[in-house]
Amino acid sequence: MTYHNSFFSSSFQSFLKLNSIGGLKIRLNELKPSIDKYFICGIVLILLGFLILFTNYIDSFVTQLLWPLLEGSSEGKTVLFLWMLGSTIIITSYIRNNNVIHKKLYKNQNQYSYLKYAIILLIISAFIGLFIEAYIRYSFGVSFFTILTSMNPTTSTTSPMHSHAFKSVLGIIANYVVPSHVNTGSSILQYVMPYALVIVIIWPIIYLLGILEISNMRDLHRFVAIVALCVTLIGLIDGGLFSQPFLIGFGFLLLVYFSNEKIGIKYFINPVVIMGFILLIGILIEVGGSDTTCHTLTVVNQTEPVDMTEFNVTNIKVKDNTTIYTLNSTTPDKILIKQVFAKFKDKSDLTFMSWNFYSYLDNPTMRMRQNHSI
Repeated sequence: MTYHNSFFSSSFQSFLKLNSIGGLKIRLNELKPSIDKYFICGIVLILLGFLILFTNYIDSFVTQLLWPLLEGSSEGKTVLFLWMLGSTIIITSYIRNNNVIHKKLYKNQNQYSYLKYAIILLIISAFIGLFIEAYIRYSFGVSFFTILTSMNPTTSTTSPMHSHAFKSVLGIIANYVVPSHVNTGSSILQYVMPYALVIVIIWPIIYLLGILEISNMRDLHRFVAIVALCVTLIGLIDGGLFSQPFLIGFGFLLLVYFSNEKIGIKYFINPVVIMGFILLIGILIEVGGSDTTCHTLTVVNQTEPVDMTEFNVTNIKVKDNTTIYTLNSTTPDKILIKQVFAKFKDKSDLTFMSWNFYSYLDNPTMRMRQNHSI
């Protein structure tokens, strides 16, 4: 009897021990993230970003490939996009594969609540950037419909249609990381402080909210949302509300939100209406703010005379520390503003130049307006 009791007792203890070990293994498996194809893909994208940043092998090819999405003329946006894309894939993959974290994050969460808050913060931040552009011009007493060019220490531009107000804040950090040929926009920082510092807080919060929502999505929607989130955040800091990356990314985020992980034409209605409203505002500013008769160039703190004969100057007005030139030029804005760069570099602090949307169009109406103003 004693033998049987001891036998059953030892067997029962062994059974409990095996079960506890098994349970421990199961628990450890829940905590241990699995290295899957998404993790490897994220690492490859990050390494590709470093390759483009520090070498010249494929930077031109990749930049041109991503241009329709990022509207980037240098590798700066391309590198940031690859880093963000790779990091987001890794983080979301980790959360999805870690059962303990996944259960805690999504136990009582309403579907797409994180994404809703991210979208709200995105649109608020974009309009803050537009208000900062208005504030700068109000401070210098110039028109809202102008392109600001800061000359020191490096040449950088910003405008309501393509704002670098937030980029200048992050540019202070980027200056220590990226090569010198990448324009970080840091010279604009002195004119947007302290209001633009809000991006230091809002940008990470938006990214975190996006991560939390994306990690709980199905494969198709997760892939679209990852790309859209990265593109939108890049557009927010480099271009602002009306930039190509912001509009593309924000539109797809709206589509993911309103589709509720379903596919159908009807889910395009709300995103199209919202994006149409944003585009309407952009068109009104771009076209309505155009000066079709001449270009007005306001130069702040000009330190020495500049030869302006090539610009067909029709009037010069000096007021306090500003010099206002009226230019009757037929040169398209993109070329004209580069010529202004060269003329006033190291000879002024900054300039404001009005724009003419129609200068990008070679048509009889434009030529008639230009000839009429001569």
